[in-house]
Amino acid sequence: MSGQREAMFAGRRRLRAGILLLSATVLVACQDTGGEDGGGSAGTSLFDPSAFSAFFVDDFGPYEADAQALRDRDPKYLVQKFSWFGSDGTVYDSYSLDNANVEYAHAAGLTGAGQIIAILDAGFRQSHVEFSGKTIYTPPGYAPGVDDHGTGVASIAAGSASSGEMIGVAPGADLQLGAFDTFQSMTAATRQAASVGAIVQNNSWGYETDATRANYNSVFGGPAGTDYINALRDFANNGIIVFAASNDVTRTRADLVSALPNFVSGLEASFITVVNAVPGYSNGQISSATLVSSACLEAARWCMAADGTVYAASARSGTAYFWGTGTSFAAPQVAGAMALLAEAFPSLTPQELRARLLASANNSFFPHTGYVDFASTVRHGYNEELGHGFLDLKAALMPIGGSYVPQSNGAALSADRPVVLGGALSGDALSTRLASEEIVIVDALGGDFAAPGNILSADMLLTPGPEAAIARLMAADLAGGEADPFALDSAFPAAVPGRELSRDLGDVRLSLLVPSDRSRSASFGISASRRFDLGGSALRLGLGFLREEGAFAGIQAMQGAQLSAEHASASFAWDIPLNGREALTLAGSVGVAAPGADLPGARLSPVSYSALRLSYAARDVLGRGDRLSFGVGTPQAITSGQARFVLPVAMSAGAARFAPVAVPLSPSRRQTDFSVSYGRPLSDSAELLFSARRSLNLGNVAGRRSSDLAVGLRVRF
Repeated sequence: MSGQREAMFAGRRRLRAGILLLSATVLVACQDTGGEDGGGSAGTSLFDPSAFSAFFVDDFGPYEADAQALRDRDPKYLVQKFSWFGSDGTVYDSYSLDNANVEYAHAAGLTGAGQIIAILDAGFRQSHVEFSGKTIYTPPGYAPGVDDHGTGVASIAAGSASSGEMIGVAPGADLQLGAFDTFQSMTAATRQAASVGAIVQNNSWGYETDATRANYNSVFGGPAGTDYINALRDFANNGIIVFAASNDVTRTRADLVSALPNFVSGLEASFITVVNAVPGYSNGQISSATLVSSACLEAARWCMAADGTVYAASARSGTAYFWGTGTSFAAPQVAGAMALLAEAFPSLTPQELRARLLASANNSFFPHTGYVDFASTVRHGYNEELGHGFLDLKAALMPIGGSYVPQSNGAALSADRPVVLGGALSGDALSTRLASEEIVIVDALGGDFAAPGNILSADMLLTPGPEAAIARLMAADLAGGEADPFALDSAFPAAVPGRELSRDLGDVRLSLLVPSDRSRSASFGISASRRFDLGGSALRLGLGFLREEGAFAGIQAMQGAQLSAEHASASFAWDIPLNGREALTLAGSVGVAAPGADLPGARLSPVSYSALRLSYAARDVLGRGDRLSFGVGTPQAITSGQARFVLPVAMSAGAARFAPVAVPLSPSRRQTDFSVSYGRPLSDSAELLFSARRSLNLGNVAGRRSSDLAVGLRVRF
């Protein structure tokens, strides 16, 4: 920028316990749970909303170590870290690459490869090592001058990472170079920039005249000026124009080219003005910024800031460098950032990329006097001093304004919460299978991001609390019956939590299931079973029907659908006496469920499920009248059935492409329970009770486990 200032620099630089009083029974239970995440309470969802948003917020987590290595140890980064004296003697601390979070883009592998950055300037040493290996375009008949300013600007935007002493913001980008000495040369260069497909044109020059209509007409009103403005308009159809603001800190009006969209209709959507500022930090966050150039002023709606104090290539030789400060050196950082965004989001238009850059600028540390709505959910504040705020490439490369999963019917679902919540019967089936699928999600500004398919699902962990252990103790009966009440003689699946009301009519038992969840009050179940005396052993057979509302085999839709299902099931419990004091019980159930609706983006098939348990009970083991039982079993789990998803797997020309993926609904590992119960009479009216259980793959989620223990004293009055 004309009027650029240069300065001299100085180098440096968490036993749940509960008491239940029921009738005349006092029981104390304790439970410990463990596993991959420590378990939880009954009906607790493992879905943590912050975990899903964290996928985006911490998207650069895998690259943090590499990013830190760049900013803390890489010489080509550290060369940009120094203190310097302003013209008034103020000491400033600059680190341009780190201040704009460029290291995160580089750590993630972005270089601007395949992009072209156009630069209009006074001249360039094209043979400088910072440009080695690059394709460089120049207009026909262009006789380039050799100049420090243009050489430095080009190196800041696209300095090579493989040679020299520095690294540009987009080291993999190619260059298109042109002169700003006449309107004719600017027009020729701008038209060539459009023809070769440059994503951005950097202009670190301008006119030190106020942005008024009269001055615009005076400068650009002639035929040559009009041709140049028309060339800019044409370039703006498929590229972004970046202009450096004036370096004059005393300005009260924007300079002419900084405010060009005020005079050229349709230009604003493709225009960025850049000011020079040095940020201040508090607790690792930008808390202030000191302008060392003109403010944005009338250009504020399309303006942003960058740290324009840099170490850059010099034209003195092919290996020479210099230090300088100015908007001239802030602007090419924004131009380089545009190239990185174009590489990261190839389906976005240049105007959409520009919106990302402005909408993600760090404006958290200053008050806003105006706002730009970049999308229905993206409003970004600006002021006349710093515009939209400080360049932040890390933020620009992450979802802005929410994240969404495209649907094949043209709708979209929020990616900030799961689409489906797995139930106990399916366990981790959905999350495990979907984890191996990569899908595309989009943000409010059209950016597309790769994400694991299991962001669509979450696991429901049904962890038995102390009340489950207490229930086992309560069911123990000194006078007879099973010491272990966990025989699976119910015809109802565990998909609908509720209370079973039963009545025996001779050998026939009628049961009604009453849901405990009010939101699923339309659910109900009925069953009938009959006991058969087999001459020494006894067999109970049952049939049941269940209407499940709000879920399918325990699977719940969290967005866009209301699931339901109809179940038919059968159960048995076979008591086999071994002698007068010992017995075995084998119990189990099978069932099928048919869905009444589909998941968003997925078609559900009918499923089958089963359960099985074997228990051993003995009396008079350690003393007269005592009872001991052991049990092992697998609670209900789906054995067959699938969800057929149609997943967005790629973006093409701004639209999602979809692929069918069949996801089995049987869990990867079935829950297995091991239990022991013991009751010892202390008197005719008192009994000491003990019960313990260990569950592996709790809730049919691989690797999760739970242990519970209950000790109680039953007193009869």
